[in-house]
Amino acid sequence: MGNLRRAAPLVRGYHSSMRRPLALAALIAGACACAAPRSAPAGSPLAGRPFSIVAPDLAGRDVRVPSAPGQVLVVDFWATWCDPCREQLPVLDALAARYGASGLAVVGVAFDEERAAVEAFLAGTPVAFPVLWDRAGENLSSRLGIDRLPTTVLVDRRGVVREVHLGYDLAQGERLEVEVKRLLAE
Repeated sequence: MGNLRRAAPLVRGYHSSMRRPLALAALIAGACACAAPRSAPAGSPLAGRPFSIVAPDLAGRDVRVPSAPGQVLVVDFWATWCDPCREQLPVLDALAARYGASGLAVVGVAFDEERAAVEAFLAGTPVAFPVLWDRAGENLSSRLGIDRLPTTVLVDRRGVVREVHLGYDLAQGERLEVEVKRLLAE
């Protein structure tokens, strides 16, 4: 995310014959950063810690997450160029609709370069939950140790990170729902 964005200016300085291999390497790295699910590393800086972020919404207003104490919270870090991220958003929207009255809140944090890309995507794939924007993950990716999209963080009612999911597929979505129901029952 941020590393790929930082690599782009370096490509411009090379001779044109070097640009294609470097651009291809950046594409491959992006695909690897956005792929099939895997479990969170044991040393995830998020696991077992209190969770709190501040990021602007799409109107530019800073939003603090979590915003209400006592809720189970799903925070999904994603980007419009990430196919698994795009597949997961409707699943998260359905979770929010199904369990919102029971105390679940869902928040998306887009790591796209341009806010307009997020707005255009959401115009075609709307979600009812709030979406925040951290340009290319500049503020949150290194602080939270997020180097793969989607990264989905599950926070309990006390505000502590209980699960971190990396990547997305249908089985991952089913596991997330089971975990949400378990935390709502606590």
